[in-house]
Amino acid sequence: MSGTAKALFLLGGLFALAALAWMAFLPAVVEGELRAATGFDVRIAVLAANPFTGRVVARGLAARNPPDYPSPDFVTLRELTADVNVFSWIFADRIVINELDVNAEKVVIIRQRGGKSNAGEFIAAFSKGGAAAPGGQASSPQRGSGRYLIRKLRIRLGQLVIADYSGSKPDQSSYDLNIDHTYSNVSSARQLLVPEVVRSLTSFGLRHDTAQLLPGDFGRALAEAVGGTADVEAKLKDAGQKAGKYLKGLFDKLEQSAKP
Repeated sequence: MSGTAKALFLLGGLFALAALAWMAFLPAVVEGELRAATGFDVRIAVLAANPFTGRVVARGLAARNPPDYPSPDFVTLRELTADVNVFSWIFADRIVINELDVNAEKVVIIRQRGGKSNAGEFIAAFSKGGAAAPGGQASSPQRGSGRYLIRKLRIRLGQLVIADYSGSKPDQSSYDLNIDHTYSNVSSARQLLVPEVVRSLTSFGLRHDTAQLLPGDFGRALAEAVGGTADVEAKLKDAGQKAGKYLKGLFDKLEQSAKP
């Protein structure tokens, strides 16, 4: 074997070892970084990321609440896959994700006494301001935040649990949503609240006071959407009842007038 062939063989072996090391240590590195950044106990069973193509696959991802919450459960994902535009990440002001698929098994949103929520605290941890504002809502977006574009987004959510510990007694509700919706060109969380999704949330009895449990602009948008839909349905129901009473009265009068 020539010297060049030996060098190429050695180089290939080093690349293979580097790739194996990357796959073996990446989950632990990412878990540690997320725990340090958010304060939540993040666990990832399988994580694969290609820095050259921008392909990311995570399976068995779970985020557990800090110790001061009454329950450890927060987010459980079956799988998350993403196709990130690497050049946008490096050179552009806005991150472009060509495709993102989030398959969530369960999300538990908890509100503590004093208004702090796990969702608000988690989201706020990624902002430059850090801490969440009162009511569990994230602090005002900082310069450069929210600059993203997801060309194709698929969200699957099995179960949503909302637990409110701010009152004298805990109030917990569980919703088997089984949402499966695909979006295009998403650059704001408000775009997730399409009529189909809002109808699903409303049909399960999700209340308008969810703004107190969810962070920032998205919580307010959801509260407006759910509250608006519930108000329209109540008005339609009331109008239907009035129309029914009117028709019944009309028929009663016709029957009386027809009698000899």
